[in-house]
This record gives sequence, C-alpha cells and structure tokens, in this order.
Amino acid sequence: MMKRGSSDLKLLVVLAVFSAVSGLLLALVNEVTKERIAMVKVKKQEKALMEVVSKFDTVEVETLLANPSDPVELFICRASDGKVGGVAIKLSTRQLSKDEIIKLGLPETVKQDQAYDAPIKMLVGFSAEGKISGVSFLEHKETPGLGSNIEKQEFKSNYAGAAIDGKKWSVKKDGGDIEQLTAATISSRAVTGAVVKAIELFKIKSKALGLK
Repeated sequence: MMKRGSSDLKLLVVLAVFSAVSGLLLALVNEVTKERIAMVKVKKQEKALMEVVSKFDTVEVETLLANPSDPVELFICRASDGKVGGVAIKLSTRQLSKDEIIKLGLPETVKQDQAYDAPIKMLVGFSAEGKISGVSFLEHKETPGLGSNIEKQEFKSNYAGAAIDGKKWSVKKDGGDIEQLTAATISSRAVTGAVVKAIELFKIKSKALGLK
C-alpha cells in the first residue's frame, strides 16, 4: 500500500512537469506568433514601398530617428546604374518631442496634427524630380467607414503627383488645398501633417543625395 506522503509527492512532481511543459509550449506559440506578425509587417512594408516608388533595383535603409515601435526611416531606391530613382520616408502621425524635432532637423513650427486614435503609420514616396510619388498606409486604427477612408485612392490622390512646393499643405477647412474626408477632418489633418513632415525631411536629404 502506497503511503500518503509518497502519493502527494508524485502528484506535485506531475503537476510541476505539466506546468513546465505548458509554459514552454505557450512560449513557443508566442514566439511563432511574433515571427508571423513580423513577417506580415515586412511584406506589407515591401508592398507599400513598391506602391510609392514604382521602379527600383536596390534599396538602402537609413534610420533617421530610432524608436522601438515607431521609427522614422529613409528608403533610398536606386536603379541598376546606381542612380537614385526615388526615395520613401516611413513615419507616423505621432507627436514628436522637441528633442526629436531638433534631431530630425525639422522646423520647430512643423505641423503636428494627431490621428483620431493611435498613430497612423505610413510611407510617403518622392520622385527624383521632387514630386510626391505616392502615399501608402502601413497601420492605422481610424474609425471604419470614416477615418479609414484615408486608404481610398480618391483621398490619396490629394498628394500623389504633386510638387512638394506646389500646394498649400493643409485641409481646405483650414484654408489649404487638401480635400478632407467627410466627417473625418481629424484623420485628414493628421495624414497631411505627416506628409508635411515627410516633405521637410525629403528637402533635407535630397541635397545630400544630389536630387532636385
């Protein structure tokens, strides 16, 4: 007959092993999930880059502002002959601190309109001739059917093809040239503000790259 103490000890060992195995499996599942999410984000970014800079053979990435969850990055897109065919700037509608503005070399008065919900993460593309070649969104949590309409081509056409100094870069409600979305002025302002920051960064970087 098995003693009570021995039985309890075996039960504790079994529970401990079960707990350890469960914890290990959970950790593995979490790691696989993280990898899949990261892969999806990379693929989405690659697709977005091809949308805003149509033709290129190689890409160089320069981090302009390091941030674990929301960096500002410059993508230099070169043709097969090595010439810069266009660039893209990855940024968001997040409010930059004074130190971040100084580090990026942006004007202190740069537009800082925030999104309705979490920061809108996006890519803004520029041609070598100094025109906006496209805007693509990587991540946002704007209201479905309202702010989410920033994804529509009709809204993105406000920016695509425009010379960087060719428009008043604010929504029409504020006296500018950008047609804001119906019932989503906040989202429209936020995107336009991010585009303005991208334009300022392009002006700074284009000189070093020998662009117009």
